[in-house]
Amino acid sequence: MLKRDKKLEKKIARERIVLLMERAFKTDDSDLSRRYVELAMKISSKYRVRIPKEYRNTFCRKCYTPFKSENVKIRLLRGVKTIECLVCGYKKRIPYKLRDIS
Repeated sequence: MLKRDKKLEKKIARERIVLLMERAFKTDDSDLSRRYVELAMKISSKYRVRIPKEYRNTFCRKCYTPFKSENVKIRLLRGVKTIECLVCGYKKRIPYKLRDIS
């Protein structure tokens, strides 16, 4: 019985996640782009690989819609960045540090 090469599996999974996320943002078909993000999330959870940092906050965690200018609202208020999906209404809040300008 052959042993699985988990490092190779994870490397392939990362490559596929990046490819799927790139395709999700290039296509104009919203259903297809949602499907690409959903597949990337499934690969991520199956092979226990993180979504790359550059794609982590670029889609809705609830409905898998990739954020483009027409379907997202971003607000910065008192050290909290709020990203709101205009498709399903999900809000993600990310804290950030305010810099002192004095």
